Amino acid sequence: MANDNILLTVRGTPIAADLEATRVLHNETAGSPQGIAAARSLGDLSHMVYSPVADRGAAPNEVLFIDFWETAKGIADFFANPMVQAQGAKLFSSKEPTLWMQARGGFSFDMPAPAQATGRYVGMIRVPVTTPEAAVTTFAAVGARNLRDARRRGQMSHQILFKLAAPNEPAELLELDLWSSLDGLSEHYRADHMKELGSVFAGKPITSVWQQAAGKWSEW
Repeated sequence: MANDNILLTVRGTPIAADLEATRVLHNETAGSPQGIAAARSLGDLSHMVYSPVADRGAAPNEVLFIDFWETAKGIADFFANPMVQAQGAKLFSSKEPTLWMQARGGFSFDMPAPAQATGRYVGMIRVPVTTPEAAVTTFAAVGARNLRDARRRGQMSHQILFKLAAPNEPAELLELDLWSSLDGLSEHYRADHMKELGSVFAGKPITSVWQQAAGKWSEW
């Protein structure tokens, strides 16, 4: 993924009673052929859907959308469309869309999963930090030093991003990790090296773990 791509996360509570009903509604609206074409025409490169892992930082009825876009302007133009706004109103009773940019100089990696490793789990740490520079340096040092253990435990990708914020708004960091093993994810996040990251926190971190949503969702 190019360093200047924009990440859009949408975490929300669906209106529908369960995940399957949400899937059907999603595929009929945002995930319809027309909806996909409209998003792609404005630069939506990837759209993935995740549901919570029980007792790991998210409510049971939440969902998480993770999209990579070419530009923030494409996102703004897409969501300015009244039809898109109406579709969102059908899907969510409440939601938090957030834009993130790749951290310049941040340590990241993206590796393929072995054929037998079919699980897909997302680990997220969202936290205000003292300064972006200190956070990038600390996260890079910890990430590089523990890369071999992370890979052994099933980590597939690691990204550090910062919230696209208004002037004078505190810097907020997102660590976004993709794993093929939930056990490996849990082991890694319990390890002592995670404590080192706290030195650059300027608030309480929000952590959550998600899994690939069950069923045939329209993704790209």
